[in-house]
Amino acid sequence: MKKVVLLSGSPRPNGNSSMLCDEFIRGAAEAGNKAEKILLSRKKVAGCMGCNACYRNGGICVQKDDMEEIKNKLLEADVIVLASPVYFYSMTAQLKAVIDRTYSFYQELAGKEFYFIVTCAGPGMEYTETILAALRGFTCCVPDAKERGILCATGVMEAGEVKAIPEFKQAYEMGKNL
Repeated sequence: MKKVVLLSGSPRPNGNSSMLCDEFIRGAAEAGNKAEKILLSRKKVAGCMGCNACYRNGGICVQKDDMEEIKNKLLEADVIVLASPVYFYSMTAQLKAVIDRTYSFYQELAGKEFYFIVTCAGPGMEYTETILAALRGFTCCVPDAKERGILCATGVMEAGEVKAIPEFKQAYEMGKNL
């Protein structure tokens, strides 16, 4: 059994990327894994201030928000899923804030498995290149991070459109086959 934490960066709890996240979680849970989806839009996570206080305080950030809870879940996880719709060719601010706030402990995420789930209104994979580069920019800093899977659903804008394309089933299968 693996512990899976999925960070859903979508501000729309019923949007396309959230639907893919739910399918991934369903597959992971049905395969016997402990899987949890964190809706970042419902959490208060301020951006990193770059003050380096965390390095002087034994890894403790001076900001008091929901990041401490998220940090603990990430540290306990075997698998971390980063999910976001494409916003101006990158991830949402909600997911970016969490990634930036891992500054004090990202090295403790060493060896973890990572999956990426991306949705995009654009019609092709070329619209996902920069968000994938940004997500990999994070995981390449994590020692021995293992990129295990990428799921990109393109050509979806309105909530629910993702249910009509193959990536909807693929999200379930990806979770099931961790």
